[in-house]
Amino acid sequence: MKFEKLEKTINKLDADIEALRRVKHYLSNVDEINEISDLLNKERQVYADELYLEDAIAYNECCEKIKELLDKELTQNQQIELLEFIKEQHGRKSPNVSKKSHGLNAWLKFLDIECKWIENLETDWSILIITGIGVHNQK
Repeated sequence: MKFEKLEKTINKLDADIEALRRVKHYLSNVDEINEISDLLNKERQVYADELYLEDAIAYNECCEKIKELLDKELTQNQQIELLEFIKEQHGRKSPNVSKKSHGLNAWLKFLDIECKWIENLETDWSILIITGIGVHNQK
């Protein structure tokens, strides 16, 4: 994916920032730790800005594809194809790089896509029906 390296860099910075937050409780040089944490947060923000820069374009591309799927029952393969399309358009695995969820449901929530899941008793894979496209707010 286009931003895979960037995504990994942000995840590493998140882990480093979290580690600094925890270690503050055990060490006496809190001011120095806060200073380093601030620098890491600023660096993270630069990477995040780059990562999410093209989201508006990707959102529009995804909506065009999703409009074709409105009110249709999407099977496992169709759901996998849709997920791969969305990830490819955005150039990353996760809708929100700081969260661990990166499945279709997470992406649909991120894109404000209205849908319902119907349990399929024949398989362990639910059927997806996309019912609408909400108003997307850049996150």
